[in-house]
Amino acid sequence: MKLFAVLCIGLAVLCAPPLAAAGPAGRDISPRQIYQRVGPGVVLIMAVSKEGSGEMGTGSILDDEGHIITNAHVILQSSTRQPYEVIHVYLKPAKITGDPKVDLSNPLTAKVMNWDRELDLALLKLEDKTEALKAVPLGESSAVETGDQVVAIGHPEQGGLWTLTQGVVSTVIANLGEVQGKDVFQTDASINRGNSGGPLLNDHGAMIGINTSMARKAKDGLTITGENFSIKSNVVKDWLAKNDPDVRYTVPAQETASQPTPAVVAPAADKPAVAKPAIEPPAAKPSIEPPPATNPSIEPPATKPSIEPPPAAKPSIEPPAAKPSQAKILTPIKPFKAEDLIQKEISEMEDLEKEMQGEIEKRRGSLGQ
Repeated sequence: MKLFAVLCIGLAVLCAPPLAAAGPAGRDISPRQIYQRVGPGVVLIMAVSKEGSGEMGTGSILDDEGHIITNAHVILQSSTRQPYEVIHVYLKPAKITGDPKVDLSNPLTAKVMNWDRELDLALLKLEDKTEALKAVPLGESSAVETGDQVVAIGHPEQGGLWTLTQGVVSTVIANLGEVQGKDVFQTDASINRGNSGGPLLNDHGAMIGINTSMARKAKDGLTITGENFSIKSNVVKDWLAKNDPDVRYTVPAQETASQPTPAVVAPAADKPAVAKPAIEPPAAKPSIEPPPATNPSIEPPATKPSIEPPPAAKPSIEPPAAKPSQAKILTPIKPFKAEDLIQKEISEMEDLEKEMQGEIEKRRGSLGQ
């Protein structure tokens, strides 16, 4: 009987259908492989002001020249709508230790090249890069379908640095917050404050979205989970083509199409690095209640969730709660880690000012003699 049972099991194994293939060459790789391949191109962005406020978020390196794509609300002060005075970028260490003092030890300085508050996009460039950079390939978002596997990399508040989360594309939404051209993916991949500006990656490690916002509460206070929004990569490509055509981002090897040629090329030499006049997203329409079965944080039609503008807040102060009827901007604040880092940045600026003042007094004294 035992021999008969073994033979039956063996026949069942032989006759069983083969496992699904892993997909085309170079695709459908594991989240671990994606993280190992793309993680070095994901950066932590720290923006601070002399007044003591600051923001923290995520960005992706686009090329070896040091261009970085992120969200506008990561680098803009809410009070002035202008960039923070100091923008520091941290490259991913070869090995994450979990200790911010070790993992965030070598900041690089970056300048803001361009931004758009409506689309919530910003382009940075490293000023003092000293090593070869790993770029995150910018993929084709039009090829993405609902149900496709995706992963996100970022620095979520009260989480770790260079955190990997996994999920699927839930659906697509056009003109998020009634901003024309702000087309996004909705995903259930976990995204929280601190993930702002980080990449949403497809199954072969290409960036198909920029993580920008999330919905967490309904009008009646009911908790919402798994509703996160990522700006499509093709929106990023179009924006770069119109505003920064000299940026030659990396294209995935699987995509044979060449980089897009912009229909209108702005002069690169004298193009001012200023944004369009800020237009705040319109308030949600209170007269229209969504049906109970739908996601109550998104006003009808379902493809137009409104986004609350990001508040400016010191990392030690909790940001104001989002209006219950609106999706919530990913304010890139990480109190238990960012506060110490921002204070260090501010102290360094104060020390520099004291040193400069000392040099001035010394020079005055020598002239007086």
